[in-house]
Amino acid sequence: MANDLLQVKCDICDEIAHEPYIECCECDTVLCCSCFASGKEKDNHRNDHKYAIRKNDFPLFENCNWSAKEECKLLNALSNYGYGNWEEIAKSVHTRSKLECQEHYKKYYIENVKYDELKLLPETKESLYQPPLTPYLYNTDLSINPPRNNQSDPLLAGYNAHRSDFELSYDHNAENIFSTDISYSADDEEDDECMDSLKVSLVSALNTRLRERQRRYNIIQEHGLIMTNKLLSWLKRFDSTLSRSKAEKLLSFMQFMSGMQFDSLMESLSLEEEILNRIVRLCDYRRNGIRTLYSARLYNHLKKQNDKVYKEQKYVTNMMIKKFDSQSQMKSKNSLFGNSIGSKKIKRTLMPLDILDMPGYHLLSDSERDLCSNVRVIPENFLDIKRVLIAENNKLGFLRLLDARRVVKIDVNKTRKIYDHLLSEGFIVKP
Repeated sequence: MANDLLQVKCDICDEIAHEPYIECCECDTVLCCSCFASGKEKDNHRNDHKYAIRKNDFPLFENCNWSAKEECKLLNALSNYGYGNWEEIAKSVHTRSKLECQEHYKKYYIENVKYDELKLLPETKESLYQPPLTPYLYNTDLSINPPRNNQSDPLLAGYNAHRSDFELSYDHNAENIFSTDISYSADDEEDDECMDSLKVSLVSALNTRLRERQRRYNIIQEHGLIMTNKLLSWLKRFDSTLSRSKAEKLLSFMQFMSGMQFDSLMESLSLEEEILNRIVRLCDYRRNGIRTLYSARLYNHLKKQNDKVYKEQKYVTNMMIKKFDSQSQMKSKNSLFGNSIGSKKIKRTLMPLDILDMPGYHLLSDSERDLCSNVRVIPENFLDIKRVLIAENNKLGFLRLLDARRVVKIDVNKTRKIYDHLLSEGFIVKP
């Protein structure tokens, strides 16, 4: 421990020599204060030798008010409690607060290292990034019977944690390539040459299939695909920026890059989508005459309040209409005569959907944004529907409303509005 460097023993009584202690300048003998005061001698040491009083109150670094004793206590506490547990480290140092300990270690041991003995390990890939851990569904330390590949454990992908191997091999019939019975005549030299070339071809084919098997296993282990539910829960992080369908399509690129590279790809795409949404939001603010961030926050706050008041007023209006219809004499009179005019149901209208920050908003035109908001369709879903309807129109040469309803499985009223919009914009044509 670092703290043991300060605890020297008296060479005469073998007890710990507390500070200040005496060090002989001629024979390097260490004495505690009591042995020195009594004038004790041992071996070559005599009580008339020159001596020096030692005390670890000197600074190790220039322009620093930390003593060597405090430095050793700090390093000892770091080795005991670990980096980051500054509260326990400060308790061990006694004379410094946790903020002082953190700043001092960061300044003299990480950022400005003046001594070669205090330099950090070389910054290699192995020292900076630990090897990724493979997730297991079972605790390998406590389980007695290792997990097997059966129907009750579908999340393990056939992985046996105790053997670090897969129970059901990919392309498990690859070795059967040598089971073919080939008969040939041993007298013909040409047959021997053909047989040798055939064997080489079979071995080459087997190696190709085994390499593909190992490649797939490496991808499963490096990207944590042994437990698929872990991967799906990780993809939920990108639901606000990238949609789930787009994130699942990107999973096929795992085989071309490492785990860190794929994480960087997903994070960069998510950041790009977030920046595009911010740009669209700023453009919307600019169109409304907003020039400062404070005005934008005030605009959002007032917009939420306005939407809330509008919903409340609409709800109260509908309740008053229902109450009036229930108490109206005209309605009861019409019901007696079988008139259905007074018994018509009031059609419920929904508020436009706020699609400003949704994925795919920046890809829509102004008319398409109004359509998605009024029809209450997510922009990315609208783009998928538009792509499908245009492809169907190109395949048939025309598109009927009945065909659009057959292809797009959403509300028929929404399908009609989208169909009319695409027809008016010239994306599709009638027969």
